[in-house]
Amino acid sequence: IANPVEPFEVSLFATHTDTRSVTVSNNYAYVAEGLGGLRVIDIANPGAPTEVGFIDTPSYALCVDVEMGLAYVAVGDSGLQVINVANPSAPFDVGSFDTPGHASSVAILDNFAYVSDGDSGLRVIDISISEAPFEVSSFSTSDVAYAVAVLGNFAYVVGHNFGLIIVDVSD
Repeated sequence: IANPVEPFEVSLFATHTDTRSVTVSNNYAYVAEGLGGLRVIDIANPGAPTEVGFIDTPSYALCVDVEMGLAYVAVGDSGLQVINVANPSAPFDVGSFDTPGHASSVAILDNFAYVSDGDSGLRVIDISISEAPFEVSSFSTSDVAYAVAVLGNFAYVVGHNFGLIIVDVSD
């Protein structure tokens, strides 16, 4: 942003359905588009974004995080989906883990996916083998967990009525 005091629209890329989340990696925007799955948009030229890839998801795509050529998508009642996006124009499913609740948000740190999972709280999933993710721990929240962010040794979870919970996720 050249002038943070006066931001302005450079372009608009109209998606097809209910857009929920975006993350950017290299020259691509990865968009979780609800029932529209995961869309990959080339943003090398911000004035002319172009969709270059798409993959359907088994349920409602609510949140996406991208690390090392893999997209991790929180897909509601179907949990976590792992998608290879090394070739952005040809994304494909790699693995998945069905969480017990409603996965609404995901954040990646090192070899772990932290998933806010509705009534099932925070789920910690080992993603070191992307084809076979598995749960290593969980943390029960007092209400519905909606979103999660991770930094260092802590996961920050927000929910409907409880506000912000800071969870120590160190070894």
